[in-house]
Amino acid sequence: MLVYSIWWPFAWGIPGLVAFVLVVAFAVLFVTRGIRQMRHSVQFEATESAEDRLLARAMGILNSVAHPVWMVGTIVLLIAGQGRWVMPLMVLVIGAHFLPIAHILGRWVDYPAGLLMIVFAVIGGVMAANATIPWITVFAVAGIGGTIATGFYAIYMARQ
Repeated sequence: MLVYSIWWPFAWGIPGLVAFVLVVAFAVLFVTRGIRQMRHSVQFEATESAEDRLLARAMGILNSVAHPVWMVGTIVLLIAGQGRWVMPLMVLVIGAHFLPIAHILGRWVDYPAGLLMIVFAVIGGVMAANATIPWITVFAVAGIGGTIATGFYAIYMARQ
C-alpha cells in the first residue's frame, strides 16, 4: 500500500498527504496484527501436505513469470525515457497476476482485487498517453487501485 500511495502527497498536496498518512496508519495496524498472528502461529507444528507443495509450485511458477515482467518492463521503460508508464505497468501486471491466483488458491478475493487494479492500471495508462498530464499524477491515480486492492486483501487475510 505504501509503494502505491507514496505518490499522493506529491500529486495532490495536503489532501494527498492526509490520505497517505491514513494509509500508513492502516499499514501499521495490519503489520502489527500480522506480527501477532505469526507469533501465535509458531506454537503450532506446521506439516506440509502434497497439496501444499503443488500450490507452492504453481505460485512459484506464476510469480517467476509475473514479477520479472514488471521489473524488466520498468527497466526498459526507464531506458526508453518512458518512465511515466512504470506505475500503470506495475499495477496492471500485479493486478493481472491475481486472477490466476484466485484459481490456484480457490479464493474469490483475488478476482475483485485483481480487477480493481487492472481498471486503475488502464486509467493510469490512458493518462500516461496524454503528455500534458504530469507523471506524478499518473503514478498517483494508478496507485489508487493498488492501494485499495492491497488494503482489501489485508483485511481479508487478517480475517482468515
